Amino acid sequence: MSYESLAIILAAIAVGSFFKGAIGIGLPIIAVPTLSTFLGVEHAVVVIIVPTFLTNIWIVWRYRKMAAGVPHLPLSLIAAGIGTAVGTFILAALTDKALLWLLIIWVAAYMVNLLLNPDFKLEGKTARIFSPIIAALAGLSQGSTGIGGPVVATWMHSYRLEAKVYVFAASIMFLAISGTHFFAVAGFGLFTDTGLFTQERFIQGLLAVIPATLFVQIGMWTTPYISKIWFNRLVLAIVCVMEVKMIWQVMGS
Repeated sequence: MSYESLAIILAAIAVGSFFKGAIGIGLPIIAVPTLSTFLGVEHAVVVIIVPTFLTNIWIVWRYRKMAAGVPHLPLSLIAAGIGTAVGTFILAALTDKALLWLLIIWVAAYMVNLLLNPDFKLEGKTARIFSPIIAALAGLSQGSTGIGGPVVATWMHSYRLEAKVYVFAASIMFLAISGTHFFAVAGFGLFTDTGLFTQERFIQGLLAVIPATLFVQIGMWTTPYISKIWFNRLVLAIVCVMEVKMIWQVMGS
């Protein structure tokens, strides 16, 4: 691999990690498309799992005091884990294309709702009833397609949380669903030459942790300086990128 290619890969990881630290989302959605150009899609997805998983742990630990600000968190985490496991082992009956269309419709419906009702907020009895359901949906999406981000990002946005609380909430949900998915799918083939997680890919993932952790921390330092308006705009911008990526993926399949 040339130095130019390596520089592009590092830049993608750095930018994605910065957004991850600043607003809680962005690392896989920015880094994976760039890495896949040089490594292939499967290779890129597997490599980025390691820095994503470990940076989520770092953010959750740093912002652990924010847990009290996330509504119905314990039940939601349990529901997300169960949903991921179910999605991994049972929902193989549904095609990836059908599931992607469901996610596309979900995100589009949320964005339209925001346009029609800019002050929409999930709270009270409605939040208590629907939070575990949405968490399970996020897990199902992650387990069956590997894509849970759009559900988590829009769901946490609907709570209208403060910036640091949002970053914590998104990260701990991603940690729950990606952790369950990781052990359900890749755990038994972690250090084999035939599984998704070969030793080479695992080592590459560990190397990616270095720039990812650095730029996640830089992003976390900038969070207090981002206004509420711009924080929401950045979150919705990343959600729009997710939507476009899913549409592109489903049209190309």
